[in-house]
Amino acid sequence: MLFILFRRQQIKISSHHIYNKPKFKYIYLQRKFLHDTLDDLPAIAVMDMKKTLKSCNISFYEGHTCLLSDCPLCDNKSKLYINKTTGLFICENCQHTGSWSILEKFIIQKKTSRAIKALLEVRKSIHKEDDCSCQWNNVKNSSENVADIPVDEYEKIRKTFSFPNIPQETMSHLNCSYNGKLQVWYFPLVAFNTRIVGYKSLSMKNDHCKTEPPTGTSGVIIHTQRSTKSEDSAVIVPTINDFLALVAEKSAPIIICLPYDLQNLPQEILPSLEKYNKLVLWFGNNATSWDVSRNFAKKLNEKRCFIVRPINQQTSPKEALKKKLNLKEIIQNAQPIWHKSITTFSTIRQDVLSDLQNIDKVQGVKWKRYPTLNRILQGHRKGEFTILTGPTGCGKTTFISEYSLDLALQGVNTLWGSFEIRNARLARTMLQQMVGVPLDENLQNFNTFADNFEKLPIYFMTFHGQQNIKVVMEAIEHATYVHDIAHVIIDNVQFMMGISDESKHMDRFWRQDKIISTFRTFATKHNCHVTLVIHPRKERNDEELSVSSIFGSAKASQEADNVLIIQDKRLTSLRGKKYLQVAKNRYSGDLGIMLLEFDKSSLSYSSKRKSKTTNDQKDTNKEEIELTSEST
Repeated sequence: MLFILFRRQQIKISSHHIYNKPKFKYIYLQRKFLHDTLDDLPAIAVMDMKKTLKSCNISFYEGHTCLLSDCPLCDNKSKLYINKTTGLFICENCQHTGSWSILEKFIIQKKTSRAIKALLEVRKSIHKEDDCSCQWNNVKNSSENVADIPVDEYEKIRKTFSFPNIPQETMSHLNCSYNGKLQVWYFPLVAFNTRIVGYKSLSMKNDHCKTEPPTGTSGVIIHTQRSTKSEDSAVIVPTINDFLALVAEKSAPIIICLPYDLQNLPQEILPSLEKYNKLVLWFGNNATSWDVSRNFAKKLNEKRCFIVRPINQQTSPKEALKKKLNLKEIIQNAQPIWHKSITTFSTIRQDVLSDLQNIDKVQGVKWKRYPTLNRILQGHRKGEFTILTGPTGCGKTTFISEYSLDLALQGVNTLWGSFEIRNARLARTMLQQMVGVPLDENLQNFNTFADNFEKLPIYFMTFHGQQNIKVVMEAIEHATYVHDIAHVIIDNVQFMMGISDESKHMDRFWRQDKIISTFRTFATKHNCHVTLVIHPRKERNDEELSVSSIFGSAKASQEADNVLIIQDKRLTSLRGKKYLQVAKNRYSGDLGIMLLEFDKSSLSYSSKRKSKTTNDQKDTNKEEIELTSEST
């Protein structure tokens, strides 16, 4: 049996959704990887938080992403930051942090022993940053300060790492260290410009970058020019190399490097960025930079965000420096990412140009296990809505788990909602698909397999059986905000059609239409790809499924950007095959089929690759081409 540790997120729902239960119940959202101690937080109405603060005579003012007030938890009257979306609070001085429910209880009960006890429990979460601070001290003790490195040796190291021509004094000002034995640079992550809460390391081996802690840090790498008088604006970049390129050219007064590149923007770092009225996001022009820029801007408050648009002439800061472009001018020409409405072509002109200049990247993330899908669908794109259907027992869940695993292995943050099978069973299937061998026959390697699987950005919801669509959407919207989810899988829609009070007065087709509409709106609004598994209507065994076979009305197929149908002809023909049919493709219009051959040992539908000779590889490629689309 597979055991995986899960993080839990509590979302409070009213009692009328649960039968014969206490007044409130908590639904848990599980996160499968990494060992975060800070609990995820449910979305809280900002008006409720304001009302509570006013009723307790606590003065506050509204910032870009947080409510700011004097901290009632410490005597130094330092600033307390309360996230306006989740209610997470952080004090810049006493380091207390936790959920809004804890803070609310504390200020309402006015420091009673019961509230103080609850607060002390939350205080334990700060040990994570204390541990990181101790780790940083160990790193400093085992490494050399930049100022202590001889000039000649520093220049040699700088060239070895292909760093720009950045003075040794400037590197020393960054408080970074270098370990000559390991050939690793260490850069501290700082919260509120004062407290070191982790570090980012850059290794010479494969230019590998690692962040400690691996998730949920409240710190960033920051450089402030000594001559800077105003702290009104800052430039944000994802990597150390981009950061050093801007530092070397003195391109901006304040330069900030994110802790986890473009993978995730922790809500814990938002208070450290609260004081800036203008943020310039320069994320380069890779396959995901434009989507990530828009998603991060929503979390940072779009109205203060500007973007260096991802076009060929404006690559990453590192590449722009190599091309000897004027970095200051590029930053000055950054354009607002937010506008009230689109009224003319001039408003979206640069967006159109960006799409045309990056046509391959706009097509989305490519599958590595399904090259045929790349030829038909072009790629997996954010903001789209996909429906997967197929007859009972055809392997829809098995296929979609590998389909999503392929994307997660490439860094696509994924949220799974499996209402039909247990998460442990789903995780076991995905783990076996990842390693490609039977787990029960390779138990000696389980820890290695599980450690690698834990690093994937996959989250699971613990809903099982019939669920209310409102409760499910609360969990999805929260996870999308906190964990920057880019792909949501719901398996399957029929489990959300039954238990709300409203549903008693609605036809089942109307209920499904409402669910479809909700997910379609969510995908567009949050720029997140949603994949829904829907059972088809009961057809005759010898009848091929089509778009009109999807259960319910025509709304599902109308709203979908992509419709995928698993056709199983093995029981109706001697030479029958199972194959995936792309029956709708709104992006390019290309339709076609992909043969599905199941490998039981790896629980995989991806085609195996031969590795004996070059000729064998050519035969494999030829076989893949034969399986590709029959274009309509």
